[in-house]
Amino acid sequence: MGKAELILELTKKKDKKVTMQFNKKLWEMFTKACGEEGKKPTQKIEEFILKYLEDRGKL
Repeated sequence: MGKAELILELTKKKDKKVTMQFNKKLWEMFTKACGEEGKKPTQKIEEFILKYLEDRGKL
């Protein structure tokens, strides 16, 4: 399986719910920036996780 197929598989099925806490102002700034990019916060967080894993050779 290639990297593109793996990423599609990893981002397609959402079966894990995670609770996180953020400073209210930080979260508001983040969600606004995501909206300006046309993305949902969950999508951006997924991108950050994928980049983190890729940078460490885990993807």
